[in-house]
Amino acid sequence: MSDQYDSETSKHYAAYRPPIHGKILEHALRETSQTTFNLGLDIGCGTGVSTEVLRQHCANVVGIDPSIDMLTKAQRQTGVSFAQGKGECIPLGAKSVDIVTFAGSLSYANKSLVVSELLRVCRPNAFIVAYDFKVMLSEFLDRLGAQLPPSSSQYNHAENFTGFNDLYELKVYDGDITIEMSAKQLSHVLFSSTKYYKVLVERFGADDTFTKVVEALGEDETHHVKVETYYSTYQVKA
Repeated sequence: MSDQYDSETSKHYAAYRPPIHGKILEHALRETSQTTFNLGLDIGCGTGVSTEVLRQHCANVVGIDPSIDMLTKAQRQTGVSFAQGKGECIPLGAKSVDIVTFAGSLSYANKSLVVSELLRVCRPNAFIVAYDFKVMLSEFLDRLGAQLPPSSSQYNHAENFTGFNDLYELKVYDGDITIEMSAKQLSHVLFSSTKYYKVLVERFGADDTFTKVVEALGEDETHHVKVETYYSTYQVKA
């Protein structure tokens, strides 16, 4: 059953991703005078969604992730490569990287070891962005008559490098954005998460669940979805 959920959620994840990564990174890059970079590094890249966004600002990008399964699902494109690795052990040479992003991956890392590796692989004054977001979906679950079970997660969306003296802190920010989505797009977002997928199957049954949810959200409606965003920006001290 777990494999079934993973297969289904992967399909919906691939079908539609709201442009949240791009909006956050574009905002964060206002903290630097540079508009383009030579080599970018995306740590904890997963299936490469955040890597593709970083590529828009770089000549070349490397995305690393400890999961081979995630990396095999990443789309290959010119100027983008992927490698197995993590922030504590980056598979790149010294003084080679101009910008580093952590898209929702810093909370899982040993930050002291990560900073040591950043100091090794980054050029002087390299730009570092740690960012994350939370899509606020509770009102839509209420409309659908579904409810998540209580959670005791200690995950921190606002994880950052504050306090590390080798990094010059530029800005720590949190704020909301609103994304317009059709009923179908919103349904893809809901079904791309295993926890939402399960409660929606329980609510609507296993047959044609996606279609039923789209209809319940109003096929012709446009929904305004609130997203809580967080980012912090740094430069490696020369």
